[in-house]
Amino acid sequence: MRLKILFGLLISLAFVGCSKAPRVSIEIPELKEGNIAIIYASPDQMQNPEQSVIYTSDYKDGKIEIKLDSIKFDKDLIECALIVRSKDNSKFINLPLPLEKGKTLEVKITNLSQYDKGGVVKVSYEGSKHAEEFNTFWNKIQTLKIEEVNANAQTINDVFKKFANVYKEYIDNYPESGFPYMLLMSQLSSMPFDNNNALFALSDKLCTETKGNNWKDVFCKLIGEKKLAAATSTKLVFSAVDEKGNAFTERDVQGRLILVDFWASWCKPCQEEMPHLKDLYNKYSSKGLAIVGISIDKNESDWKAFLAKNPLPWLSLIGEGESLTKRYDFEYIPFNLLVDESGNILAKNIHGKELDSFIEKHFSNK
Repeated sequence: MRLKILFGLLISLAFVGCSKAPRVSIEIPELKEGNIAIIYASPDQMQNPEQSVIYTSDYKDGKIEIKLDSIKFDKDLIECALIVRSKDNSKFINLPLPLEKGKTLEVKITNLSQYDKGGVVKVSYEGSKHAEEFNTFWNKIQTLKIEEVNANAQTINDVFKKFANVYKEYIDNYPESGFPYMLLMSQLSSMPFDNNNALFALSDKLCTETKGNNWKDVFCKLIGEKKLAAATSTKLVFSAVDEKGNAFTERDVQGRLILVDFWASWCKPCQEEMPHLKDLYNKYSSKGLAIVGISIDKNESDWKAFLAKNPLPWLSLIGEGESLTKRYDFEYIPFNLLVDESGNILAKNIHGKELDSFIEKHFSNK
């Protein structure tokens, strides 16, 4: 399984010549022995599946001093991820590492006993003005993450406003840094575009200003794709093929209510949901419920093998995953659409009792 580095965004490595290499002093009082790895990436290489480690070493006595003299970076502020593993591999900690050329960054990691119980790892960064300001920024973000988890529909946008203020303050002080854009991408990638969301409002403002930060450019591309998906995904539109290679589009699916199920053969939650979908199909197909399953498997043979062992009573197709996920702005599966007989999307990504209630209400109103 590939290691997910720094919110899934730091995936490969690129550097060019420059002097004044940074150093790192790391202290982990509660974890006496383990392994340290440092990852550094360029935003231009985010799609590269290979990962690169610029430093790795075992440590003892809960501390380690690291000299990166052999690494030559291309800018003063350097976005890295710090990966800490315990000796027995029972603990895995993934943290940002805000290096700076010519500076020694002092990192102290604590609260691991609470981390084991689902709490948050505490980390402090010292050694330079930037390190201290990043420390303040990071701790504010972590505090707001807890608020976000506990927020309800009435209070969530107030939390997003607080996030936006914290991001803006840090970006104003360090416009060249990639960290705020990485964190924003992590937050917004799984959210549908919403003009009323304060984080998307901040994104609009950031992306209309002068660019020049490569991480910002990647971030603004993501936001642009989300806005486009929000503008164009009110109607069902797709192109996919069946097991025999026959092409299908939305015009080939008829029903008073159409449930489009996006799934994949490797997706366990998708498989767990299928018995529920079969129950709904058996109950409502005579009333006009149509289901079409669209797999986003990359390997067509995996999809066909699954269907051979698990035949489904509805139309099963396979489509191009990247274009489908961008069009309908989703990142995780199972994902579904509820569509009326005219092709208008009525609801997105509802499951369980919410899905039952929606379908029952739809047919009771007809």
